[in-house]
Amino acid sequence: MSVGGSGIPRLQELAYVETAAQAVAEGKTFEQIRVAVVDRAARHAWETDTVGAFNVVKWEKKRADGQEFVHSTVDVLKELMRLGWIDRRVLPSTRISASEHAHATFTMTAAGREWTELVAHRPAEGFNTLAGALMEAHPQFEGFLRLVGARPDSAANHLTIPLMRGDTGPGRDDEAYLTAFIANIVEAVRKGDLGWSAPPDAISQTLRDYVSRARRRTAERALLEEKREEKRAAKYGPRKEKVTKTVAGKPASSEGKRRQLAALCEEAAVRLAFGAAGCPVDYISHELLRRWTRFLGLANFSYYAPGPPALRLWATSMVTGTGTPAEFRRAVGPEVERAAMEAVPRVWNAERGSAAQEMYRPVWRIRAAVCWDRRINDGVFDAALTAAARGEMGDIGFRVHLDEASHGRIPSSARPLVMQTTPGHPRIYHVMRIDWADAREEVLVR
Repeated sequence: MSVGGSGIPRLQELAYVETAAQAVAEGKTFEQIRVAVVDRAARHAWETDTVGAFNVVKWEKKRADGQEFVHSTVDVLKELMRLGWIDRRVLPSTRISASEHAHATFTMTAAGREWTELVAHRPAEGFNTLAGALMEAHPQFEGFLRLVGARPDSAANHLTIPLMRGDTGPGRDDEAYLTAFIANIVEAVRKGDLGWSAPPDAISQTLRDYVSRARRRTAERALLEEKREEKRAAKYGPRKEKVTKTVAGKPASSEGKRRQLAALCEEAAVRLAFGAAGCPVDYISHELLRRWTRFLGLANFSYYAPGPPALRLWATSMVTGTGTPAEFRRAVGPEVERAAMEAVPRVWNAERGSAAQEMYRPVWRIRAAVCWDRRINDGVFDAALTAAARGEMGDIGFRVHLDEASHGRIPSSARPLVMQTTPGHPRIYHVMRIDWADAREEVLVR
C-alpha cells in the first residue's frame, strides 16, 4: 500500500492516474476502476513484451479476481485525493476488504474534471500538469529532480552511485565482499564527480548498519515462518520434503544469498547517496521516482553507461517552478536526435576494446552510452536510431543496420529496440551495426 503523508505512493505506473481519473469521471465503481487499472497494466505488459511471454489467460484471471490490483487501485485513488482531484472517502485497507467497497463511487472535484479533460485531449500538457502537481505534493519528487540536475538550483547534472559487478562468486565470503564494496565507494567518493559526498567513516557505518538491519529482519521473518510451519505441522502433519535444486553442484540458496547481499549493498548505497545529497528516500521510492521521471521525459538512468560499474541518474530536462505554473524544457526534437546519432561512432569505437571481434553490438548497450553522453532520454535515442535505420536522418556519415538476433541476456532495466512496421506490427531488434557512408550495403530496415 502507499506510504502516508507526502511520501512517494507505490504507483508502479503514472499512467494509472489517467486511467483512474477517467474511470471516476465516468462514474465507475471501485471494482470497475480496479478492472480499468488491470486493463491498463495488461496493455503495458503487452506493449513491452519483447520475448513473447504475454499471457492472455493470466490477465483475464487477474481481471476476474476482485482481490488482484486492489493495492494499486487504492494507491492511485489516494493520490487523486491527495492532489485534490477527487473528494476524500474511505478506501479498502486490505485486499480481502475490497469486496465491501466494490460498489463505492467517487466524486470528482472541479480541478479533477479540468485535468481529466486536459489529459484526454492534450496528453503532453496533461502530464506536465501532473508532474507539477506531484512536485507540490511530494517534496521528494522535487528533490529527486534537483539532485539529478533538472532544477535551476541543481548543484550537479547527475547523481552517480558506485556499485560492484563480477565480484559475487563463491570464492569470496560475505564479509570480504562487503568490505570490498565499501572500499569501492570510498575510493569513488574520494575521486569526486558523483553529485554527492560523505566521509569514509560515515560510508562504512551507514552501509554496514543497513545490511545488518536487513539481515536481522530477514532472520526474524524466517523464525516467525518456522514457528508457523511447526504449528501447521502439529495440526496437519509434516509437508512432503522437496528436493533442493543445485547450481554447479552447490545448493541453489548459496548463490541466491550472495545475490541478496549484492542487492542489499545496492539498496544501502542508494540510501546513503540520496541522504548525503540532501534528499533522503527509501530504495523503493527511488525506483519509482526514476521510473516516473523517465516516463515523463524529465530524467533517465542506467546501470550500464560507460565507466566503472554504477547506477547513473541524469536530467533530460530543465524544470522551473512547481504546480500548474511549472515550465518544462526537455532535450527533444530533430536537432537532439541528430546529435545523438552523431555520437554513435565515437561510442562505437569506445566499445571496440571489449568487443573487438564483434560486428554487431547490443542496442541497449549503445543506447546507454549515447544517452549518458548526450544526457537524453531512452525514447529520444530510439526515435533517432529508428530514423537513421530507415534512411530518414540524412547525411550522418554512416548507415545503421539492425538485426533481430538475440545477443545474450538483456538486463531487466534495459530493453531492445521496438519499431513499428508499415502494417503497424512491432518488430524487435536486439543488435545493431554501423557501416561508414562509403560502404555498399543497403539500409536493412524499410
